[in-house]
Amino acid sequence: MGVAGRIVLALVGLVLGGGVGGIAGLLGGLLYTDLASSMSFEGYSGYVVGFWILGGIPIGMVAGLVIALKWSRR
Repeated sequence: MGVAGRIVLALVGLVLGGGVGGIAGLLGGLLYTDLASSMSFEGYSGYVVGFWILGGIPIGMVAGLVIALKWSRR
């Protein structure tokens, strides 16, 4: 695979990893607010879920990039 193919695959990995990380953060945040019985006063539980989503996106982007780059070296 050429350099251009690796760059395209890395960008796809970043985008897909960010999406999967955001979804995982959403599900994790919803699970956390349910298990911790977070109060919903003035949308507090929404802020908690948003925090989890914003934490999941960069983690997913890094994981997607690493997986894409390892896959491109085969």
